[in-house]
Amino acid sequence: MNNILNGIDNAKYVMIVADAKNLSNASALYTYILRLHKKVSLVCETKNIDNKLSFLPWFEKIKSVKVSSADFIIELDIGSLELYSLFKNNDIKINNKMATALYGGLLQESEGFLNSAVNGTTFAVAKELIECGADYKTSNRFIMKRTTLCAIRLKALMLKNMILQNSAKAAVFCISKDDLKSTGAELEDCDESMQEALMLPHVELAILLDIDNEYEVLKLKVKEI
Repeated sequence: MNNILNGIDNAKYVMIVADAKNLSNASALYTYILRLHKKVSLVCETKNIDNKLSFLPWFEKIKSVKVSSADFIIELDIGSLELYSLFKNNDIKINNKMATALYGGLLQESEGFLNSAVNGTTFAVAKELIECGADYKTSNRFIMKRTTLCAIRLKALMLKNMILQNSAKAAVFCISKDDLKSTGAELEDCDESMQEALMLPHVELAILLDIDNEYEVLKLKVKEI
């Protein structure tokens, strides 16, 4: 990981390339590079970036196409804890923008501090990021609460048509292109309803089937214990 810092130090123009999953950490790294007074671009090639991430610092600076003039390219695929450790181990001060981005990444990766990967270190780092000035209230509101009218319409449709099978251990959802078109939602918006179904007492599995393709499995989520 120190190779990234060395590359940044020796570069004149840095390009960070990340998908939506790593956008929070890319935002933190972008802030760090700006502090070095270097030219930097942030590129996300994900077609539709979830509006839940629009609170991130420099969100409006994100490009969709790679630039050809950068002399150092970072294909970012790193977790928030790992990036936090990189900064701390190299005595890099984490300012409020970096802290907000890292906290957002931590929240996103841990699914609101609820998945099985969460441990004491996760909460300790979250505490330190808040002390560094992370806007945790905005992060929580956007990542955990923010939604769209299209997503709400889709959720109503999915929950209405949900079927419980295998002694109520499996929640089965069926979706078609017409359903997405009529609600204006994206396939990713189905995740919220599937996750909500896993909160039911006996449900252990949520399955999304494609009506248009002979009920092919589109998504599968398993309750973490």
